[in-house]
Amino acid sequence: MHERLLDWLVCPGCLPEERRLGISGQRREGADIVSGRLTCPGCGAAYAVEDGLADLTPPGLAVPAPQARYDGERLAASYLWSHFADLWNDPEATAASASFAALGDGARGPGLDAGCAVGRCTLELAARVGFAVGVDLSRQFVALARRIVREGGLAFFAPLQGLRTTECSFALPGRLRRGGVEFLRADAMALPFRREVFGVAVSLNLVDKLPAPRRHLRECQRVCAAPATLVVADPFSWSPDVAPPEAWLGGTPETGDSAAATAAFLAETPGWSARPGGNVAWSLRDHKNRYERITSEIVLARRAAAACRLP
Repeated sequence: MHERLLDWLVCPGCLPEERRLGISGQRREGADIVSGRLTCPGCGAAYAVEDGLADLTPPGLAVPAPQARYDGERLAASYLWSHFADLWNDPEATAASASFAALGDGARGPGLDAGCAVGRCTLELAARVGFAVGVDLSRQFVALARRIVREGGLAFFAPLQGLRTTECSFALPGRLRRGGVEFLRADAMALPFRREVFGVAVSLNLVDKLPAPRRHLRECQRVCAAPATLVVADPFSWSPDVAPPEAWLGGTPETGDSAAATAAFLAETPGWSARPGGNVAWSLRDHKNRYERITSEIVLARRAAAACRLP
C-alpha cells in the first residue's frame, strides 16, 4: 500500500464519522507499506496490510452471494480479457476502459475507481491525473490488479472449450505506466477515505450489483473534492436477487428511466449537477464461442468549486 494513502484513510466501520486510521508494525519497501496494521482509535477495529494489499472492508462484513462470485477464477479470466484484450489486438475487444476514463478529462486528480475489478480504468485514470486508487470487494480482483502493476503485465489462462484453456498475455504500454496507482480491498458502500479527497471518481458497472446503490453514490460524492467530476456508467440490469425494486434507481413503471433517475438523485446534493450522457459498449468473454456484449449508460455529475470566502 502506497504511503500516500495514510493521510486519506478513515475507519469504514465508523462512517459517517470519519476517524483517521493509525499504522503500526509496518514493514516498508520504499514508499510501499508491505505489511502492518491499520487501527481505528475510536472503535479499535484493525485492518491488515499483507503483501502490500490493505483489506479495508468493514468489520464483520458478510459478502452477499451475488458479489462473492467475483472471487472465482473463471470470472477473473473474463474480466482480465475484458480489460486488457485490446492490448493484444483481439478482434472482439473494445476500448471501453479508455472511453470511460476519458469522460473525466479536464478534472484534477487524484482519481478513484470504485469497483475497479482488475484495474484497467484505474490505470487509465492515473495516466491522465497522475495518481489513482482502485477499490473492489473481490480480493482476487485487487490482488491481480496489483500484480499487473508490479510485473508490468500478465499471462493467464482463459477458458477455450469445456476443460480446455488458452493462454493470453499482455504487457502494459508506456502510457499506462506513467501514473501512480494503488489498489485496496474495500466496500464501495463504505469507502475508507476522508471527505473531499478525489478530483475525479468513476463508478463503472457497479450500481446495479449493490444491495444499496444510493448509499454507494452518496459515498462517491462524499469523497469527491470541490471541484470534482463523477462518472457513473451502468447497464442498469436490476435484479431483485441483488436489491429490492424499491432500492433501485428507476427501472420500474413508477420510477422510470434509470439514467435519468440516477442523475436526479445525484443532483439532489447541494453543489452538484448531473445529466445523462450517452453510452459505452463493452464485452465479457466466457469462452471462444460465447461473448456477452453490454451497453452501459453514462451519467456525468460535477461538483462545483467551493465558493470563495471573503475575510
